[in-house]
Amino acid sequence: MIGGRLASPLFPDMKNEIERFSLLFRGLDRAYGALNLTTKDARGKQKGVYKFVHEPRTSATYDAHLKGETSIGVVPINEDNACLWGAIDIDQYPLDHSEILKKLTLLELPLVVCRSKSGGAHLYLFFKEFIEAEKVQLKLREVAAEIGYGGCEIFPKQIKLVLERGDNGNFLNLPYFDHEGGLRYAFNKDGSAATLVEFLDMAEASAITEDQLDGLMAKTVPDVDEKIKDGPPCLQALMRQGFPEGTRNNGLFNLGVYLRKAFPDEWETKILDYNQTIMDPALDLKEVNIVADQIKKKDYQYKCADQPICNFCNKDLCRSRKHGVGGGANTPTVANLRKYDSEPPLWFLDVNGSPVELDTEGLQKQPRFQMLCMEQINFMPRTITRQAWEAQMNSLLSQMVGTEGAVITTSADTSLSGQFYDMLEEFSTHMQSAMDREEILLRRPWTDDEEGRTYFRLKDFEAFLKRNKFFEYKSNRIAQRLRDIDGRSVQFKIKGQAVRCWSIPSYRKIEEGFESRFDGEEDVPF
Repeated sequence: MIGGRLASPLFPDMKNEIERFSLLFRGLDRAYGALNLTTKDARGKQKGVYKFVHEPRTSATYDAHLKGETSIGVVPINEDNACLWGAIDIDQYPLDHSEILKKLTLLELPLVVCRSKSGGAHLYLFFKEFIEAEKVQLKLREVAAEIGYGGCEIFPKQIKLVLERGDNGNFLNLPYFDHEGGLRYAFNKDGSAATLVEFLDMAEASAITEDQLDGLMAKTVPDVDEKIKDGPPCLQALMRQGFPEGTRNNGLFNLGVYLRKAFPDEWETKILDYNQTIMDPALDLKEVNIVADQIKKKDYQYKCADQPICNFCNKDLCRSRKHGVGGGANTPTVANLRKYDSEPPLWFLDVNGSPVELDTEGLQKQPRFQMLCMEQINFMPRTITRQAWEAQMNSLLSQMVGTEGAVITTSADTSLSGQFYDMLEEFSTHMQSAMDREEILLRRPWTDDEEGRTYFRLKDFEAFLKRNKFFEYKSNRIAQRLRDIDGRSVQFKIKGQAVRCWSIPSYRKIEEGFESRFDGEEDVPF
């Protein structure tokens, strides 16, 4: 095996399984997923939903998980956008775990296979040091495609988090919930279920360094790889491993599409050569001619959704290839839509791996989405047809349904609106107050005690918000929040100048019983 527990200070020699388990599955410290049991189904089985708990994990947290009391999930990417572990989430049924073990052994890949709670598989890769999340994600995508599970979910799902805006990423349910009687166990090399201690020994011994991660991949076959240089990685993998029985016609079709792109003047000759040297057994000449005629009729594209190439898909890498699906263009990848169930809702979407904060209009209207991407990640996504845009958004929304932690319930005490009104109160009561109306020009709020209202210029309050690093509300949003508490726009003449101000009930009046319309409102947590 690669690595070893004692070779790294990250894995001290501990006999306590809880400590070893908690050290192994480190990640985001400030929040984790926890299963809240709600009801029982007709068979008496407890049901529930995962929600984020906004506090650090403790030994007791891991202990409760291992005892089968509270199932938890951990976000692998930490506050520094680095990982100590990653995973491939295979959600296919039925699933032969022994076949996965055989492939990993054959390709000399040091991943640990665990049964997921739904009967799928989580393939864990552990590290001796924290490694940049982007590097981990790219390598795991490559590995997933190589073993025939391209398109599966990869953890970490994000390569960076927008922590200051409350973005906690996505968590993965940990193995060994109820470690003595549960079904989330790892597999030994002989296919038997591993005990918790056996799993810990296996995981710690398989941990690799960053240098080993860089070199981690199946052995290449130079002659084969040269035949499809700058082409789809799925075809490269299949040419190395062989096209499965029943997929040769479709496989040759996709090879023909590549050849037509790469060798426009000689692709018909080359497709005959590729059939003889790659297909085992080779298709007869009549079948090859049928495939060639199909490609000749139209500028066909790769059949990415069809067997056998769909299982070996590495979309990100393919789009960067000269003769891949993107033709080398900078076509964006969008994934991992998550929603903060606030009022109004707030969304995060990973664009080329970077989280972009969106309002609902940003999901509905492509131009606004492009604008928000430009503002936040300095990237302008390509314009696609309205039909394609709607299909893409609907696909992202449907994927949220089965993704634990994709919808995050917020609480009033940590809400964005709550923070806003706290700052409004501080600005109105704790700053040096104006002695009279004229001192509003000195950037101070003025309270008319007789009227029971406080007056200030909007620009002065906005400056206060910026000094306190509150950038979430634009002027129109601030104005709406002020109206929600009976705020009014007024105009004074001060020292001969027309001065536009906002007036709100003084906080003393609010505390005395003013019924505001924002009571109980929730917004995005920080």
